[in-house]
Amino acid sequence: MTDTILATHANGVVTLTFNRPDALNALGEAMAVELCSRLERLTQEPGVRAIVLTGAGRAFMAGGDVRAMRAALDLSAARRERAIGKLVRHAQRAVELIAHSSKPVLASVNGAAAGYGLALVAACDVAIAADDATFTSAYNRLGTSPDGGATFTLPRLMGTRTAAQWLYFDERYSAADALRVGLVNWVVPAAELAAATCERAARLAALSPAAFSHTKHLIADAPRHSLGAQLVAEQRAFLACTAHADFREGTSAFTERRAPVFGANAELAPHEEQTA
Repeated sequence: MTDTILATHANGVVTLTFNRPDALNALGEAMAVELCSRLERLTQEPGVRAIVLTGAGRAFMAGGDVRAMRAALDLSAARRERAIGKLVRHAQRAVELIAHSSKPVLASVNGAAAGYGLALVAACDVAIAADDATFTSAYNRLGTSPDGGATFTLPRLMGTRTAAQWLYFDERYSAADALRVGLVNWVVPAAELAAATCERAARLAALSPAAFSHTKHLIADAPRHSLGAQLVAEQRAFLACTAHADFREGTSAFTERRAPVFGANAELAPHEEQTA
C-alpha cells in the first residue's frame, strides 16, 4: 500500500484518511486503486464493525485530480481514454463497494467536499460535517458530467429539483445547507468533529452486524419495489435476523434491562435483492 490513504483501527472502527493534503486530497489513480483495495479488504474482515472516511488537512476531498487528467489530454486518444478511464472505473467501483458493503460507512467531512468528494459523501450510509465544511459539484465548470453515483444518490437524498440545482450551477453550499437538504445527518463545530465522529462511529460499531446489513439493503432496494414486494423482503430479512445469535442476545438484553453486546464475528448472509 502507498500512503495516499492512512488507516487507523480502534475498537472495531477503521478510519481511512485521504492523505494528499497539499492537493486537497484530490483523487488520483493511486488513491482510487488504494481506496478500492482497502474497502474490499475491510468488508471481508469480521473484526471491522464500521468504516470512517475523512481527509487530512483542509479538505475532505476536492474532487478528482484535474492536473493529472489535464496532462492526459496530451496523450493519444487511445492512451488518454485508458488513463482517465482507469481512474473513473476505480472511482465508480469504490462507490459500489460502499453501497454493497455489509459494514456501516460514515463520512466525516472536514473542509471542502467537491466533485467526486461530494459524490463520496452522498454514497456513505451516514455523514457528519464540521460547521465550516463546504460542498460543491464543480463538474460543469470543468466541462464534464458527474460521476461517483452523484446523479443516483443526490436526487434520492434531496429530491430531483434540488439535486439538479446542486449539479447544474456549481454553487458552493455550507454545512447548514447540506444538513437542510439531507446530504449530511449532523453538523458540529469544527473543533468537535473528531470527537463527534468517534462517538457516532462507536455507536455504529455496536450495532448488530446482521441486522444492519439487512436494514441497509432493505432501504437501498425499497425505491425499486412495490409495497407488497418490500413487505415480503422485510419479512424474509426479519426471519433471517431471528435465526441469528444477535437476536438471542438482543432479546435477552431487553428482558434483562441491559445494553446488548452483539457478536464481532457475525456471519452475514449475502444480500439477495428481492424483485417485485
